[in-house]
Amino acid sequence: MPVANRIPILCLGLLLATTSCERPAPPTTAEASDSYNLAAYIEQQQERLQAEKPMVLKSVTTEEKPTETIQTAEIDWEDELSVFAETDLNRPALQEYYTREERVLPDGNIVLEYNRVEDAEPLVHYLRLEMTPDRVLRQLNALIQDQNILFYSRRNIQLTADPSSGNISGYRVQGVQKLVLSDSLHYQIDANL
Repeated sequence: MPVANRIPILCLGLLLATTSCERPAPPTTAEASDSYNLAAYIEQQQERLQAEKPMVLKSVTTEEKPTETIQTAEIDWEDELSVFAETDLNRPALQEYYTREERVLPDGNIVLEYNRVEDAEPLVHYLRLEMTPDRVLRQLNALIQDQNILFYSRRNIQLTADPSSGNISGYRVQGVQKLVLSDSLHYQIDANL
């Protein structure tokens, strides 16, 4: 094929690649607009913590080993909070995989719960957000499960925030992972700021 004939095909390929990487349009339904913007919250917290570098008491426990505890201010917050960023369910492509329920508790706090629909296999199986009446995050609980032929991972995660500021005050990750032909590894990570 002559080079002149390849150029339009190359341009078309680049155009398709560029448009396929565009960010999807935000949800337009009233329900989606009432949802909590978890991705923006996590990003804002990552930036704040990276700038402030607070002291963190972090404990890691794995099977048959003593708990290791460190106190440090040297944490890569983007990496550290990435598991919580995975629970953002506001993307339009994910809406069909979940039922969504919002209710007000007797103390005025708001609970927003997402449960996966039967027969769906998304990464996040359950998400519960508890917020103040002003929609400031107090607590996040989620179950994340990933499975394929070679790998199994299940994590129960919890994040707590100061209700007056919304800033993260602590988090926990309890998990199990298993590679094919190896034993399961159970672990728990606790962090307090």
